[in-house]
Amino acid sequence: MPARYPRIRMILPHAGGFLPYAAQRFAVAARLHPDATPEGLLGELRRFYFDTAISAGPAALPSLLAFAAPGHILYGSDFPMLPEEWATGFDSGLDDYPHWEPGQLHAVNRGNAELLVPRLARS
Repeated sequence: MPARYPRIRMILPHAGGFLPYAAQRFAVAARLHPDATPEGLLGELRRFYFDTAISAGPAALPSLLAFAAPGHILYGSDFPMLPEEWATGFDSGLDDYPHWEPGQLHAVNRGNAELLVPRLARS
């Protein structure tokens, strides 16, 4: 959990897998632990960063955007594992997503990474 390592910024690939989808279930289960609360667990899970590799589909991207903390979504390409023509399709899915807030796509494509790793802003 992020609380054990508060100075480490962990990036989960592929939109965090099923984490955004299942986070509420995990939060309910937090009640089984005497020192945990659903809100506390959700807060901890939202400390993760998430990349967008192979995740621009009509179910994955909205789930990620609904769950992730602002500024915690980073562009991901899955390079070199993903053939370029496949990556282009996922990039188009990101670019063509109709529900971006103003500035949000730029933040995902570069701005959030520059805040997470400031030396990227200088390159």
